[in-house]
Amino acid sequence: MTIKLEKRVFIGIPVGLNIKHILPQLKSTFDSNPNIIKWIPENNIHLTLSFLGNIPSETIPEIVDSLEKSVMVNYFKIKIENTGVFPTPKSPKILWMGINKGADDLITLQLEIEKSVRELKKNVRKDKYIPHVTIARIRRSPRKIDVLPFLKCVYSPIELDVNSICLYESLLLPEGAQYTVLTEFPLI
Repeated sequence: MTIKLEKRVFIGIPVGLNIKHILPQLKSTFDSNPNIIKWIPENNIHLTLSFLGNIPSETIPEIVDSLEKSVMVNYFKIKIENTGVFPTPKSPKILWMGINKGADDLITLQLEIEKSVRELKKNVRKDKYIPHVTIARIRRSPRKIDVLPFLKCVYSPIELDVNSICLYESLLLPEGAQYTVLTEFPLI
């Protein structure tokens, strides 16, 4: 009997080191219990381009090969400069930082990646890709969380060069997710 090993993988862009200076300001907009808002550790903060899910380990070389052959996007700049929540301010579950400049380039890159890995993915999303950086998740709470101060928070825009993408493995551990870069792909 052969046991198939799987890895939980996604494709993204690391951004945590570039935004870490602004996180204390964003966190200060809430005075809630840390058991309600789970802030993403700085070294795990990234911009997700495609979540592939649990896939057989032996398909990793296929993914790498497919991305190397088909993702032909020039490097570009993005600007992180606003805040938002998913799904709605009345029922927030995700706190994020938004992308303005470079959003169209990210959407183009994301579409190329999706085409490249579509056959190898477990889950194909039907919703529209919205470029954002998740910085916290809100757990279910008995009381309403006021996200208005977070949504009104103003900070200096953060400009980043997007000159590569990474294939990550995500290990779910009791203390939280641990991400490891499996391969980095430079953009042209």
